[in-house]
Amino acid sequence: MNRRGILSLALGGGLAAAAPGGVLGALVGSRLHGVVDVHAHVAIPAYLGLLAQGGVKAPGYAAQSSGPSPTSGGKGGDDPVAMAQRVALMDEAGVATQILSQTLGPYLGDSEAAIRAARIANDRHSALARDHPGRFLGLAALPLPHVDSALGELRRALDDLGLAGVALHASCLGTSIADPRFAPLFAEMNRRRTILFVHPSVNGLLSPLVLDWKLAAAAGPLLEDSVVALQMIAANIPSLYPDLKIVIPHLGGGLASMLDRLDNQLPLAIEKLAGRPSETARRFWYDSVSHGSAPALHAAVEAFGADRIVPGSDFPVLLAFEPYARTFDYVRKALRPAEAELVLHQNAAMLLGRAASRKS
Repeated sequence: MNRRGILSLALGGGLAAAAPGGVLGALVGSRLHGVVDVHAHVAIPAYLGLLAQGGVKAPGYAAQSSGPSPTSGGKGGDDPVAMAQRVALMDEAGVATQILSQTLGPYLGDSEAAIRAARIANDRHSALARDHPGRFLGLAALPLPHVDSALGELRRALDDLGLAGVALHASCLGTSIADPRFAPLFAEMNRRRTILFVHPSVNGLLSPLVLDWKLAAAAGPLLEDSVVALQMIAANIPSLYPDLKIVIPHLGGGLASMLDRLDNQLPLAIEKLAGRPSETARRFWYDSVSHGSAPALHAAVEAFGADRIVPGSDFPVLLAFEPYARTFDYVRKALRPAEAELVLHQNAAMLLGRAASRKS
């Protein structure tokens, strides 16, 4: 089954086929499908083992606990017991579909190891979607910094495995993914009109000002979200690649609070911006993960618009702090009903509906 078929199956199957506008028409007008969680992780032991051999690990998660971290298994694992528990939690929370990605990217200097790791992750994402029809979609992991190999794996993941889009991490071995060396990859994703989910590398921006203070996991991701969004704005990526659907997690980190300052000051530093930073920022999508912070959600809605926020959970990270259902209930409590309807039921349908009609 190709990616369009898998998207249609996951997002409504026969209903989507019968409705005007296909998948998009079915989802925008229907509440039957529940929430589509765009930010969910699954721990794949073989994948994580390869990354560990290459020296890649997420800092900051296990200092206070002997149990599994969000990147090592437990409720986030891919074994049958963990997947059954996951589906039960999804049912309880009213989540129809999770879009699976990896917490850590397969970014290794050894190209063969990077390719092998990416293929393991992508094959497993595809298998989980196939084994649980309608409940999971997968995002492709790409073997950077090896651009030619990443292009090959992108084509395999989307065309052969039917994955729903791509996940890139904010930096690759110390280089921003907004760097021009990755332009061929962005051009191909843009040509395909795919979804690009941008996730923190969980590396504290490689700064001792973050790492030495043990802030890499608690605060570092929000710093990375803000910085990679700013780098993409500075590089004019949304204008250069207008058909690419870019999702920034965690409500954009602190970006929402910066827009007026950026409009005033960023043009003084960068001469050839494609537009006002606040306008460019509104071309991204943002997921709703904020550990239940209503003020953060209000700021994002005010800054970007309720129509640019999509549901996310960072599964299984927040399970240590709140039930899965509460991760989405906070949106209903914080926003007006019409805004919550957009965030929880319509925006992801728009995002995925566009992806379902993309080019191969």
